[in-house]
Amino acid sequence: MALIEVDHVTKQYVKVAKIGVVKKKRTLFTAVDDISFAIEAGEKVGIVGLNGSGKSTLIKMMLGILRADDGTLATFSGDPTKYRQRNAQRIGIVFGQRSQLRWDLPVYDTFLLNKEIYRISKEDFLARVKHLTSLLDAKDFLQQPVRTLSLGQRMKAEVMASLLHDPELIILDEPTIGLDVVTKHKIVKFLQQLEGKTLLYTSHDLEDVEKICSRILILDHGKLLTDISAQALAKIATPSQIEFSLVDSANLPAALADVGVQTLPNGNFSVAGLSSKEVQDLMRRLIATTELASVTIANKRLEYVISSGLTTGGGQ
Repeated sequence: MALIEVDHVTKQYVKVAKIGVVKKKRTLFTAVDDISFAIEAGEKVGIVGLNGSGKSTLIKMMLGILRADDGTLATFSGDPTKYRQRNAQRIGIVFGQRSQLRWDLPVYDTFLLNKEIYRISKEDFLARVKHLTSLLDAKDFLQQPVRTLSLGQRMKAEVMASLLHDPELIILDEPTIGLDVVTKHKIVKFLQQLEGKTLLYTSHDLEDVEKICSRILILDHGKLLTDISAQALAKIATPSQIEFSLVDSANLPAALADVGVQTLPNGNFSVAGLSSKEVQDLMRRLIATTELASVTIANKRLEYVISSGLTTGGGQ
């Protein structure tokens, strides 16, 4: 039996908006719309979507924080709202924008508190702290109060705290928001190496999810757009955009006229809809024919995949 089963689940909210001084308008908002899927033990599954797609609402229902309005949802073969406390012993959670650490205590003191809450033996506790400290390079800040940590250090500590009780299911909700490149790489590498656990990783950053997960669920406005393997998703070519500025903005070479250069309101130049090879070719031409002040290469991969009209089950 699957570790998590979601069967035609729907969740709605009532939104209240003021109209004038006295009147209020109530509208029904569907956060999760008739979604079905199952997750087996040991899978690494990404749940991705733009803001408002229903990712966090879906996670909260799996945890039993919210109850589905329609359909059925089972975590560890039971109703998560009924067995929320029991399931908590088997789940490790990191919410990127909500801390489980005690703000005024050193990180290690929070770990000691979790040791008592989850009834972890001294031997297991010390071994796990040592192992996780080494993997996440966290030795230097374990004795610092949480309030003094950088965002990257705090997120490493959050991940460690969520794993100390050796959970079967690990849920990470937007854990890399705002992190510097080095810390993000360290956490992504750690999650890639994680074995013997079921991992749910929610994000709007498709690149991170593809590196960690073998299977990806893409949500759009509360609906499950597609359930696709990372391998199949990687085969979908997405166009890129180059934005650049010149030391002398009036000196745009005529040789670039054939690539469709557009002038942006900020004075920069942009070329959109480029394949990987076209990006490389254009960069060579820019370097050879212009004096660049700045250049940015953007690939809005998730937006492109959503707009391409993938359908559920089409990419397995």
